[in-house]
Amino acid sequence: MKEVLDKGTWFAEWNKEFNNYLVQTIVFPAINGKKHGEKQTLHSFILGAHPKAPIRHANGDTLDNRRCNISIYDQNNNVNDYELLDQETAAVILRDKYGRKKSKAIIDKEDLDKVINNGYTWVYFKSHSENYAVANTSDGRIYLHDFIMNTDDDMIIKHINLNTLDNRKSNLKSSLLSELSEADGKEL
Repeated sequence: MKEVLDKGTWFAEWNKEFNNYLVQTIVFPAINGKKHGEKQTLHSFILGAHPKAPIRHANGDTLDNRRCNISIYDQNNNVNDYELLDQETAAVILRDKYGRKKSKAIIDKEDLDKVINNGYTWVYFKSHSENYAVANTSDGRIYLHDFIMNTDDDMIIKHINLNTLDNRKSNLKSSLLSELSEADGKEL
């Protein structure tokens, strides 16, 4: 407790990612001999983590910063949750970097075992106002639609109904990059 108090004045500030208040202070680390003010959250200070590290509150209360309630969230070491929607369709639960349920990716039930038991954790990713299911790996980002269709490097997958979270094979159309650029009349 003394270390927390010695750190300075703590205050609650609204955080849009958590959609709740976070307890923070302002620290002034010296970078190249100059002091720059930056915010430090109480939960990252208690865990000794980087201020941008994704930290999860077990009970959902972001003002409850007891050590037993907070942990660093590692999205790559979590199990993919899913739900069966009907006889032919399943939905993979997509979580954000804090482990919160964000969306669902629709897949064919026949692809469920391949998607769930592959060693990847599928997460929610937003790019250019489009939502995707991706797995972040040491080799780079893998899109769920590419994984399901076993896409080669010279291929691109289009979502027929324009819903990028609908990854059923009936909604995915593969094209050669060269065909796509000819159809659009421009280079990619």
